Amino acid sequence: MTQTRVLIVDDEANIRLTLSTLLTRAGYDVTTAGSGEEAVELLRQQHYALLLVDLKMPGMDGMQVVEHARTITPDTSVIVLTGHGSLESAMDGIRHQIFDYLLKTTDPAFVVQRVKAGLEDYHRRRRQMDLIDTVTSAAQELRRQAATDTVEPATPVNTPFADGVERIMNIGQLQIDTWRQAATFAGQLLPLTPTEFRVLLCMAEQAGKMQTYAQIVRCAQGYDTSELEASELIKPHIYHLRQKLEPDPTSPRYLLNVRGKGYMLQM
Repeated sequence: MTQTRVLIVDDEANIRLTLSTLLTRAGYDVTTAGSGEEAVELLRQQHYALLLVDLKMPGMDGMQVVEHARTITPDTSVIVLTGHGSLESAMDGIRHQIFDYLLKTTDPAFVVQRVKAGLEDYHRRRRQMDLIDTVTSAAQELRRQAATDTVEPATPVNTPFADGVERIMNIGQLQIDTWRQAATFAGQLLPLTPTEFRVLLCMAEQAGKMQTYAQIVRCAQGYDTSELEASELIKPHIYHLRQKLEPDPTSPRYLLNVRGKGYMLQM
């Protein structure tokens, strides 16, 4: 069974050693970083299910690390270690959906308990996303089967449907088959989930134009939500799309972030 990856970020070596030892004994695959800058580089190289980060560090502080983490791996659970709580840090935590705040004086055994709870929350959210994709995929397959039973010979590959909607969409090296719900890039099939396909299709339909988080959710998922909620809903899908589409996901060339507003597909 694959161990769950945890990243500990703290500029104090004794705290890194103590937490690393405890979590390793608990069965987790632990990596440590002595600075915010080192942590961000590690986040770009590897996916971590949980980030345990010190709030106050020289150079890049803990909240700046969290901001980078939300851009690089938005589904990662985050626990912040702090010497003292404050209203400002609590508000930042709400904004970045931090799972928990723990004082540095907290019993190490309780820290391990909260890490376990944070990871359970991470896996619960991943299961929900997988379930949504499975149900959506099944519904789409039923619609395709129904269409196959009632429609005459298949529409030729490069021609529009009777309602004028194109079956094949070409944008640069990206080709999207709206009938088969499939996408290829440079001739290679992209292994997309149904939700990822819908997000990519929505972006492709407005290629070269910025779409807000709420616009993408409305197009891909079919319901309205606030920009704040939409940004958290869509970030994991953009992250996984970049892993499959971008030559270097840490430096996107095609799925571009418009800071604080939305995303744009640029080919």
